[in-house]
Amino acid sequence: MACVRMAAANMASRSLAAWAVLAAIILAINLGAYPLLDPDEGRNGEVGREMAATNDYVMPRLDGLPYLDKPIVYFAAEAAVMEVAGPTEFAARFPAWLFTIATALLIAWFATRAGINAPAAAIMFLSMPLTIAFARTVIFDSALAFFITAALIAFYLEKPTAAWAAMAFGVITKGPVALAIPLIVAIPYAIWRKRARTLISVAGAILFVVIIAPWVWAVSRVVPDFLKYVLVTETAQRLTTGALKRTGPPWYFIPYLLGGALPWIFGTWSRLSRRLEPAESRLHVYLMLWIAVPFIFFSLSQSKRPQYILPLMPAIALLAAKRWDRQRAAAIALAIIGALMLAALPFVNIPFGGGTAIIIGAAALICGAIAIFTRGAFALIALSIPMLLIPIVTGGVMRSIAGRRSEKAFVSDLRPFLGSGDVVGIQAFTGTMEFYLQRPIILVSRTGEELTSNYIIRHYSDFAGRLKPPEWLQDELKKRGTLFIVRNNDAVNRAQVEAHGGRLVAESPHFVAYTMPP
Repeated sequence: MACVRMAAANMASRSLAAWAVLAAIILAINLGAYPLLDPDEGRNGEVGREMAATNDYVMPRLDGLPYLDKPIVYFAAEAAVMEVAGPTEFAARFPAWLFTIATALLIAWFATRAGINAPAAAIMFLSMPLTIAFARTVIFDSALAFFITAALIAFYLEKPTAAWAAMAFGVITKGPVALAIPLIVAIPYAIWRKRARTLISVAGAILFVVIIAPWVWAVSRVVPDFLKYVLVTETAQRLTTGALKRTGPPWYFIPYLLGGALPWIFGTWSRLSRRLEPAESRLHVYLMLWIAVPFIFFSLSQSKRPQYILPLMPAIALLAAKRWDRQRAAAIALAIIGALMLAALPFVNIPFGGGTAIIIGAAALICGAIAIFTRGAFALIALSIPMLLIPIVTGGVMRSIAGRRSEKAFVSDLRPFLGSGDVVGIQAFTGTMEFYLQRPIILVSRTGEELTSNYIIRHYSDFAGRLKPPEWLQDELKKRGTLFIVRNNDAVNRAQVEAHGGRLVAESPHFVAYTMPP
C-alpha cells in the first residue's frame, strides 16, 4: 500500500511539473499577435525601440527627449531583444513574460526549501489573472515583482546580502518602491523574531551602491536634477499627493486582490483553521505580512494602479500551495463566479468579447464543479484551466481594443505618403504612433503633455528647442513634403492646416494626417 501511495504521489508530482511548464508556454501564446496599446505599452515600447536604435543603454529617451519617469532595466531588456528580433510587439512584451517565468521558477525553488509543493506554487502563480495580464504587457511591474520576490525570499532565508542586491536591481527597474516594499515586510518580521541583525549586511550595502551608482551617476551628469526629480516628484509626490492624478479610494485594491489572485486567494483561508508547527508558523506569519503590509501601504498611498499589488501574488501562491491538494473553497468560488458570469451576460452590453466571456465563464463553472468533487493534481489542474484560457481566447478581443488604443493601422495608412520631409504632430503624439513610424515626430505643444511624461512636462522649458510652440507652425505650414498629424476632434488646428492647402490622407478614431501638395 505504501508503494502504491508513493507511486501515486510521484505521478502527481510529475503531472504538476509538466502542467507548470505548459502554463509557462501558454502565457506566451499571442504575445505579439496584437498591436501595442496606448498609453503605457506604446510609450514604453518606443523608449525601448529608441534605445536599441541608438545603442544608448544609459539614457532612456522618448521622441529623442530624456525620459526619466522610470529607470533603465526594463527598457534595456526590451532594447536587447529588439536588437535581435527587431522592433516588434513580441520583442517589446517578451521581457515581461521572461521576468514572470523567472519569478515562477524562484517561487518553485523557495517552495522546495520551505516544504511546499513547488509545481503547485508555480502553477498557482502563473494562472492568476493579474500575473497573466502583466506577463503580457510592456510595463515594468513583472520585472519589479521578480526583484521584490527575490529580496523577500532572501530576507526570510536570512541572506541579507542577496536581498540588498535584489532591491538594488529593483530600484533601477522602477525606483525606490523596490526598496520600500521588502523592508516594510522584513523589518516587522525580524522584530517579531528578535533577529533584526539579519537585515544588515555590509557586503549588501556595498553591492546596493555598486549596482545603482554607475547608472545614477551617468544620468546625473546629463541631467543634474535627476535625483531630486526621482525622490521628490516620482516618489514622495506619488505616494503622498494626487499631483500625478492616479488617486483612488482606500478600498481600490480589494477587487483587484480578489479578482487578480482568483481562484487561489480563496484557497488561502483554510490555513487559518488548524494549528501550525513553529517553523510552519514562522513561514505563515511571513507570507501574511508579505500580503497585508504592502496592501495597506498601497491602499494608503495617493497613487493607485492595479499592477502595484502584483508583488503580492507570489505570497498568495505560496500560501495556497501549502495545502495544494485541498482547494475546495477555491473550487466553490470559481464555480460560483463562472455561474454569475454566464447569468449576467444577457443583461450586460459587451461591445466585443461576448463570446470570450462565455468561454471563460463556462470553463470556470465546469472546472470549478470538477474540482469540488475531486482532489489532488487533477483538481488543481482543473482550477487553473479557466484563467490559462485567457491568453488563448482573447487575441481577437485585444485586436478589437487595439482598434481604439493603437495607431498601428493609422501609421500603415499614412506610410505611402511619408517622404524625406518632417513629420509634425500638432498637439498630437502617442507612443504607438512613433513606434510604428520608426522616425521622430516634431511635437508642437505648449506643455509637452502629449508625451505623457511627468518629467518632460515639468521640464518643458528645458526642451524649448525640441518641443515647438504653436507660433512655429506658421513657417512650417508653408513647406512642401511635411506630413502633419492633428487630433481628429481639433477643429481649430485642422482648419489651419486645411487653409494652407493640406490634403487629408489618413484618419483614425483619434487622429488625422495631412500632406502639403507640391
